[in-house]
Amino acid sequence: MPDQQALHQLASVAMDYVSESFEPVPLVTSAPLSWQGVRVEQYHLGAGELPAHYQAHHLLMLYQVEIPLVMQHRHGTRVSKNVFRTGDLGLYPGGEYDLSLTWNTPSDNIYLTVDNQYMAQIADQVLNRTPFTLSRRPQFHDPFLVQLGRQLLAAAGSRHALGLLYIESLTNALCHHLIEYQATERVSRRAQRLTGPVLARIDAYLEAYVEAPVTLETLAGLAHLSVFHFARLFKQTTGLSPYQYVLRWKIQRAQYLLRLGGAPVADIGDALGFGSLASFSTAFKRAVGRSPQQFQRNPAG
Repeated sequence: MPDQQALHQLASVAMDYVSESFEPVPLVTSAPLSWQGVRVEQYHLGAGELPAHYQAHHLLMLYQVEIPLVMQHRHGTRVSKNVFRTGDLGLYPGGEYDLSLTWNTPSDNIYLTVDNQYMAQIADQVLNRTPFTLSRRPQFHDPFLVQLGRQLLAAAGSRHALGLLYIESLTNALCHHLIEYQATERVSRRAQRLTGPVLARIDAYLEAYVEAPVTLETLAGLAHLSVFHFARLFKQTTGLSPYQYVLRWKIQRAQYLLRLGGAPVADIGDALGFGSLASFSTAFKRAVGRSPQQFQRNPAG
């Protein structure tokens, strides 16, 4: 079974922290510290690009630039643009981003990653709020959030007299403020379709691990959903159950390999993860109407 790191490399990038895609060493980071609920980092980055990705947690960006930074959001053929100056903020909730970002100038931005579960606990236990959702806000202003971000950055670079108590108070203030001013109550039902990047990750997984056993748990993990919700949304999106989809994918791959010729039918069945020649032949004939041997002799027939 492939490990989680290998799965993260399939199709669009999946990460807990957007900074995982950055090459430079951070100027400041709270990663080695025992902070709960938030990670603060500062990077000096040149012009660059962030591809389509999945991020597990909420990201609040505090822009710090010497000259205005132009960022382009590309989604398919659509391109939008924002111009950022020091003090601007960007809020990117955890989830799927099927767009790429490019920027044209260096920056020393501050990245505040807020743990989505920690924030949900604050909303439930402290604020008595119903489930909420954050909206993506590529550019906005909020002096209080800027102040909190810079205080957390300073605390990551030096020891504070109150230690973790001070960090907890700043983190809770950050979560309270985001929930109060940037969140809306979740009144709509869970999304009714899987996104394109999720389906691309599934296809990439099948391509990379064609011989490996395929489990519903593995496929649901690629979508970052529970097994129950994944199976329901998969059927609503593709019209097929995950089992039917994987079987169809394998049969289509078998047809391609049989057309190439040269490989014994049994070897093709093994390469596609079928347990035996008999099971491969039965599945192939049920789907195509002919046995693999007949198809290999006359693909056009």
